[in-house]
Amino acid sequence: MGESKLGNGASSWILHMAFIILVANAWGFALREWKGVSKKTGYIIIAGIAAIILSVVIVGYGNSLSN
Repeated sequence: MGESKLGNGASSWILHMAFIILVANAWGFALREWKGVSKKTGYIIIAGIAAIILSVVIVGYGNSLSN
């Protein structure tokens, strides 16, 4: 449904799935699911979230070039 509402083909699916992952991780932090993990695991989670945000920016920029 998210892909059909955005209407940008594959890139809208990518943005939709990235948003789902970011929201799920935000809920994990809010509900303290990551409370007992090691610092290394915490850094990996933060790096993964940063990579997803960077990919969303890149896809968004790429979409702006095609319009």
